[in-house]
Amino acid sequence: QFLPSSRLTVEHPHFDDETRLSQNCFVQFQKGNPRRRRPVRRVRRGEVAGLDLKTGSACSICFSDDGFLIGCGQGHLLCKGCRWAALRIVVGDVTQTQNLVCGCLTIDDKRALQGLAEAADKSFQACLAAPPADAGEDQEFQMELAQVRRQFQVRDVPSDIFQRKVADWYEMARRRESEHLYHACVHPGCSMDNWILRIDFESKYRPQGLFTWLCRAGHRNSVLPSQSEINQANRNILSHPEYYTHSCGYDSLSLRRFRFCPGCVDEGLLTFAVHNEGCKQWPGSGTGHRHCFCWHCTKKWGTDCSHSVNCNDPGLQQVRRCSDGSGSEKLEIGFVDAQAYIAWIRTGENCPDTIFENSRILGLTRQGQLKMEDRDTLKSYMDEGTT
Repeated sequence: QFLPSSRLTVEHPHFDDETRLSQNCFVQFQKGNPRRRRPVRRVRRGEVAGLDLKTGSACSICFSDDGFLIGCGQGHLLCKGCRWAALRIVVGDVTQTQNLVCGCLTIDDKRALQGLAEAADKSFQACLAAPPADAGEDQEFQMELAQVRRQFQVRDVPSDIFQRKVADWYEMARRRESEHLYHACVHPGCSMDNWILRIDFESKYRPQGLFTWLCRAGHRNSVLPSQSEINQANRNILSHPEYYTHSCGYDSLSLRRFRFCPGCVDEGLLTFAVHNEGCKQWPGSGTGHRHCFCWHCTKKWGTDCSHSVNCNDPGLQQVRRCSDGSGSEKLEIGFVDAQAYIAWIRTGENCPDTIFENSRILGLTRQGQLKMEDRDTLKSYMDEGTT
């Protein structure tokens, strides 16, 4: 038998207020020897958030006298009005998944947020059924009711409105975390259900040389390099307008170090190719890359150019995104007169334009967009060369 002095009660210092209020005070006994025992608490994180347990302490936000436990590790309290407002703020921003409600909760505290939503629904419906008798409290509730109707676009507030919105917020947050796995449809408002997985695009479209795809709603999309990637590639080309050799192998032509692969550009890709040695055919063996072209004139090897063709250098390549005429975009190559560009770097006079098939970009405009207006820096790049 236990002596009165051996009894363990809920007043034991091991139990805190949260444990007592949620009735989670337990005693653990050793098997075969009940005299060996210890007090234990079995409160899972966030469990008390769904219980309207009055603590007698003030709300941590508005300092009212009816704070309820949130379920965070710091024991913060919220009154019912602040609880409604906090949940409206949480579900209104899917990009914010940390420092929620009191600042302690995160998206991982699902039990606490679901519990808060359930308690919020119960208290909200209770106020709808029996509005506060106090004029001031009733005015606050009517303002909150108007906020809920406006934010959630409802007239008759469903009995589980906060639980629905929290569940929707979790679903949107989950989708947002996986957005990087998809190519998004550019059509405004097109659902994520219509997007295509990047891995599916790379396996089904890229091998065919395609860079456009139709979403399930029928919208046409392009998968192209970003503008920042295009700008960086264009800068690399313009940084070295000089020839790295004046007599390449077999063809004895002057060649530059860098080119874009024209075949890849036609397929919506930016392949930054490098010529190290050998003839004007790239790649020299005709293998190792899916396209083969003339490094000197950039035309397709075997059909538009060969070792028997005396071709001309069109200048420095530049790439841009433009309309494909079908509601989507494509990549287009233009050219800059290399000798005129070198002369501008040295003298500052007559910066040559970029000439595309049906239009042009003014030279100084191009240099400004690429942030390549410092001719001294460009001259140092050119004088250093690429070796």
